[in-house]
Amino acid sequence: MKSYFAYIRVSTVRQGERGSSLQEQRDAITAFARRNELTITQWFEERETAAKIGRSEFMRMVAAVKKQRASGIIFHKIDRSSRNLKDWSVIQDLADAGLDIRFAQESINLASNEGKLTGDFLAVIAAHYIRNLREEVKKGMRGRLKQGIYPLAAPTGYLDQGGGKPKIPDPQRAPYVRDAFEWYADGRYSLRTLSDELYERGFRTKSGKKVDASCLQKMLRNPFYIGVIRISGEVYAGIHEPIISKALFDRVQQHLDGKKNARAIVHDFLFRRMISCTNCHYCLIGERQKGYVYYRCHTPTCPTLTVREDVILSAFQTHLVPLRFEEDEISELRQMIAAHFDRKSERKEEHLHAVELRLEASRARLSRLIDAYTDGMLEKPLFMEKKLALIMEQRGLEEEYDTIDGTETLFAQKLDEILELLKSLPLCYENANPLERRSLIKEITSNIKVDRKELDITLRSPFREIASVGYVSSGGHVCDKARTNRIQSVVEVLMKWCGPGGQTSSSPPYAPPLTPPLR
Repeated sequence: MKSYFAYIRVSTVRQGERGSSLQEQRDAITAFARRNELTITQWFEERETAAKIGRSEFMRMVAAVKKQRASGIIFHKIDRSSRNLKDWSVIQDLADAGLDIRFAQESINLASNEGKLTGDFLAVIAAHYIRNLREEVKKGMRGRLKQGIYPLAAPTGYLDQGGGKPKIPDPQRAPYVRDAFEWYADGRYSLRTLSDELYERGFRTKSGKKVDASCLQKMLRNPFYIGVIRISGEVYAGIHEPIISKALFDRVQQHLDGKKNARAIVHDFLFRRMISCTNCHYCLIGERQKGYVYYRCHTPTCPTLTVREDVILSAFQTHLVPLRFEEDEISELRQMIAAHFDRKSERKEEHLHAVELRLEASRARLSRLIDAYTDGMLEKPLFMEKKLALIMEQRGLEEEYDTIDGTETLFAQKLDEILELLKSLPLCYENANPLERRSLIKEITSNIKVDRKELDITLRSPFREIASVGYVSSGGHVCDKARTNRIQSVVEVLMKWCGPGGQTSSSPPYAPPLTPPLR
């Protein structure tokens, strides 16, 4: 009896096709060999699509049979042997070299011209089938993408809901993804240290391992987390729920691009990088000497030498005095602010309408861009660049619209936080730990400058304007009238702060101060 190799295959695209599973192919080939008195000496099993050229098991079998280790090869069917014409040509060459090529389910004799013609027809049909299948799959994926649905497996932080449905945030992993963006945007972590920190907090891969720096970088570069799908060099507006804001994503990209560098903190002094020299404009450097903390200017020719930390603290406490409010004053402030918001809805509608117009204009530009690309007026790289920019612009406008829609609630919350801070500001400052005290100082001050031994502390708006109103101590009728005037002035300050030209919903309530340069 002649010895033969047997080759069986299932496609990774359509794994376990009905009537073509690995076991069914093996049974059919075994029965065929028994009927024809053929001996199978080795089985080659492949789990890869035959449309791909260079399948490992197929090439290993061809190399072995060329070394005359078998008289021929038995396949289940032609479409199991190849679905591309190059591999079919390899099989024909084997037949022309005198090897016996058999098909268990098809009576084809490749030793005759008629058999070769029949085999060529079936091979062409198999190749056409896989090409058509690929095009249909691509067409279906493009259709999903145009609908804003990501057709592949959900990225880290999201969950699949099944075909035709948008991804949803993973309640367990999405918070870790959000933290990763926020921590990296702060500039205190490199990709490696961020990987270590996330691992310590419980963030793992599906196999339970640490998410390495390269994977973190891909995640931080992926606009999917702000609702934009980028796949195969093209971008689409997704309909899934974003995990982070576009502003946060942009800050992370600046760090990744090297436009902002993370700095390791060695000595975390209370006023670190918060005090600048009026003369040379550099930061004063904190240092500890004989139990005291000093902030020293290191410019040799600068007249400013050092200032002690307790002197700065004493000056800061002096600035807190005009920000002290009694319980009844805070209650009256709340009432007057609530009455003001009742009259503010018209301004909100105007702002919403303005953003709607900008959003419609952006969509119109995108439509014209697509038309220009369809008409062949734009090269694909330029088209993709401009399309991405417009989609990102639309995402930013949509976020702005959503923020404006909740502006009154947002401002009410922020004003309430300010009132709570004013009510208990001295007590909060005295009882705070060093980290909380530093945060409080950064919230209230915008600049601290030193000229020789003279301190100049500038409060942040609206605290600066509130302090300028003045402080009224307890007293009689005149003092009560003064307190009422003070409260009215404070309300005007707060309304101006959160109105047009003042604090807006598109910027954080406490923007970080401009940091003087380091040497």
